[in-house]
Amino acid sequence: MRELLPEERELLAKLSELGSIEIGLFEVTTTQLEKSIVDANFLIRRSFLTTGYHDFENQDQGKEEKVLKKIFFLSDNSLSETSMSLYRPSTKEGDPRLWIYNLTNLSPDTLPEDVIAIIQNGTDCVSLNISLSTRKNQDLQTIYSLFASQTQTESPAALELLNELELIASRGPIITQKKGDTAVGFAIESALGIEANSRKDPDYKGIEIKSGRSLSGDKNKTLFAKMFDKKLSPTKSYAELLDKYGYFKDGDLKHLYCSVDALSPNPQGLKLSVDFKNGFLNEFWHCDSSREHVCLWELDELSKTLQNKHPETFWIEAKETETPKGKGFILQKVLHTSSPRLSALSFCLSDGSIFVDHTIHQKPEGGTRDHGMLFRTKARNIKTLFKVEGVYEF
Repeated sequence: MRELLPEERELLAKLSELGSIEIGLFEVTTTQLEKSIVDANFLIRRSFLTTGYHDFENQDQGKEEKVLKKIFFLSDNSLSETSMSLYRPSTKEGDPRLWIYNLTNLSPDTLPEDVIAIIQNGTDCVSLNISLSTRKNQDLQTIYSLFASQTQTESPAALELLNELELIASRGPIITQKKGDTAVGFAIESALGIEANSRKDPDYKGIEIKSGRSLSGDKNKTLFAKMFDKKLSPTKSYAELLDKYGYFKDGDLKHLYCSVDALSPNPQGLKLSVDFKNGFLNEFWHCDSSREHVCLWELDELSKTLQNKHPETFWIEAKETETPKGKGFILQKVLHTSSPRLSALSFCLSDGSIFVDHTIHQKPEGGTRDHGMLFRTKARNIKTLFKVEGVYEF
């Protein structure tokens, strides 16, 4: 699938904030329009599986096993009812396929290379041509109305944590001797009685706590750390990656501290690429007109990691201040999220909204030290990746 245009990404980001929905995407080709066949790529399969809308993997092959779903298609500025077929042909391995009936009649202005979105919550399903929507500036209010956000009852753990934070905020600045980017997180978790650790599970009774100095704009937020698949990757270790693509610093010691995204090669020549058809995130090294495959992650594994790390998250903003007792942090705001949008992970990787930070260097005494391969995003993208439960100010 091609890279989305800025206006398409903006529209998709707005749609992603609707309720508990998942979005699948496919690029229209001339062949698809002529033969009425669309390959159900990883993004579509994952979005369907996440909500329970359809499970291609457990669907038998053959015409008799075809499933028809009632859906709506955004035609002009209204929703038209139609059907979508979901099936696996008898030929070969039965690669999952779909088709939206009457697509060319419902959307006669659809062109090859347009991108179609399939939005669903497990029950209701709407499709629209997001490329055409941006060209015509379509009114999406009917879609917003169908997927109107439903207020979720706060979990007991969330209410308890919020009360704890309100009590801490009422006491004034949290004093800490720590320095650097991790100081605010250490201070807040210490105030909550949470010991410093590197565990992968959420911090507070199933709730992940992510603290920082800002919840807006271009501030980086770490989502999770995940090593590439060493069995499937050409590169077999982080140390090997450092040896091949690192740069010299501090004399003869190699470092690899850099961000890698899917938009363009970084100064080290590294770039990400999303394989929507097969479900992989690849990292390549680019040099002139050639490229070398470095490593890969399974998108399914990345989705599971995001889901396990952030079933419910408190994103905390704190302001740094100086006090007679030393540096402190004043709690300002909490953004409470839940329900990671697993399909959004894939297209956020493809458009550069999510990137990978490498953090490894050689030690003078030998060996290497790293802080993991960090999957990160800008604060402004949090609402695209997660369902927002509430925003609380202290």
